[in-house]
Amino acid sequence: RFGTKCTACQQGIPPTQVVRKAQDFVYHLHCFACIICSRQLATGDEFYLMEDGRLVCKEDYETAKQNDDSEAGAKRPRTTITAKQLETLKNAYKNSPKPARHVREQLSSETGLDMRVV
Repeated sequence: RFGTKCTACQQGIPPTQVVRKAQDFVYHLHCFACIICSRQLATGDEFYLMEDGRLVCKEDYETAKQNDDSEAGAKRPRTTITAKQLETLKNAYKNSPKPARHVREQLSSETGLDMRVV
């Protein structure tokens, strides 16, 4: 009644029983599992802890997150520009801050970057 209770099943945990902890939450070994796939989480597994103490394994969390992102509108990945590409772009824009389309196309082919990025 007044002892420690499992966050998942709300049942009491005897003092002699082995438990798993995540922040301030305590779980029976068999209750320390993903709420989506029901896979029991072990030491070293990566997981996400919800505010209410529910657990989601990393794989299920990322799958759910990808589904949410695709429904919200797919964003293109951020372009990484190398030092050489940046130097080429800086030199070109030093010569002309507003290059014409054919110059931008040439920069695109020289750097390998999309026209939109150039």
